[in-house]
Amino acid sequence: MEFYKKLLKEFVAFKSISADGAFRDDCYDTARWLSDLCRERGFDVELVEGYGNPIVLATFVVNPVFDTCLIYGHYDVQPASLSDGWDSDPFVLNERDGRLYARGVMDNKGQFLIHLVTLFDLIEKNRLGFNVVIMMEGNEETGSTGLGDFVSDYADVLKSDVAMFSDGETGECPTIDAGFRGGFNATLTLRTSHTDLHSGLYGSAVPSATFELCKLVSNFIDSENRVTIAGFYEDVDLMEDAVSETVREIPFDYEEFKRISGTKKIITEPGHNFYSQVGLRPAVQVTGISSGYTGEGYRNSIPAKAEAKINVRLVKNQNPDKIIKLFEEHIRNELPDYVDYAFDAHDPYEGVVLDFDSSYAKRAVKILEHISGHKPIFKYCGGGLPVVTYFYEILGIPTLSIGLANEDSGMHATNENFRIDYIERGLKFSEKFLSKH
Repeated sequence: MEFYKKLLKEFVAFKSISADGAFRDDCYDTARWLSDLCRERGFDVELVEGYGNPIVLATFVVNPVFDTCLIYGHYDVQPASLSDGWDSDPFVLNERDGRLYARGVMDNKGQFLIHLVTLFDLIEKNRLGFNVVIMMEGNEETGSTGLGDFVSDYADVLKSDVAMFSDGETGECPTIDAGFRGGFNATLTLRTSHTDLHSGLYGSAVPSATFELCKLVSNFIDSENRVTIAGFYEDVDLMEDAVSETVREIPFDYEEFKRISGTKKIITEPGHNFYSQVGLRPAVQVTGISSGYTGEGYRNSIPAKAEAKINVRLVKNQNPDKIIKLFEEHIRNELPDYVDYAFDAHDPYEGVVLDFDSSYAKRAVKILEHISGHKPIFKYCGGGLPVVTYFYEILGIPTLSIGLANEDSGMHATNENFRIDYIERGLKFSEKFLSKH
């Protein structure tokens, strides 16, 4: 545990923020640090460039007849600063009340490091039961653009018997992800004039880009929480018969949910609970709106331009390219002819359902149940990880997604944390899974 903390302290100190080009050098420094760490312990290491931030590709062969495990992680993190409301410097590891705090401490540096430290220990003790391929990328937080090309180009190196990663949360009862949603991001821009107009001289006589945008996005969802875009649900596979029992048996504590999320209500479509809504149903979210003047004081002008950031989540069998066309058609039909628009979609990828009947999944279930005393539950994750789709479609290998972090970890938020008892449980799981039978 002390060795883990030592490496984690060094790891989180890198400001590897992929969303901001000002930290590109930090991303390179992080990749080089990881490369050196693996090389010192006998891995064959390649620092691959040309697909965004450098990708660390490291291999270790124990015995050619052993199965090969591909372990994935990402070293890039969300932006963070003290001014956001952190209680301590987000890039300095801080321990208090049985938790470790820092940006990336659980997403994903801390969780990935659990497996890496385990590998180092098993290699030293000659107890590693798999040949290993490590793939550590630096653009997951910005959509993993170019990662599909990387997986295709390096398929021969990445080809394994099983892939495993830990990039999520779990409760006292361990969970294994059974699927992920696909989706895309988009920017919608509306224009009602070539310039902002005086709100007194023109007010109530000319259209406002802000009003037009608000009217449009407010009608993306109806009163039953269903997306109103024609054809949106045509290819949705509910998979009710296969997973309804699995989803409905996941323990759910509403009061704990409110404590963690800070929300006062769960909004679902009729007939769905929280887990089936986020895991098995598609969704449209407006994640940001900008228009007009928002600085100190007031600039009494009618905005000529308004912009919305939109995040779309899709389930398996929905084609992102088809949904993008339906989305644009909906916008075109709903907007009045005096409003010009642009709809730019980025990085679409498909959802995936994982094979949790493989021998590797059964092995993971057995180990998790032994460690925790609870039978693991398979959960359909509402999030999306393009790399999982690429592993499934390009490499054709079973993938295990096993979240190791506490549910109140503050992922993507201030005071991101990782409970030490969960780290210890994760280390036990990794050691038992990766060691010789």
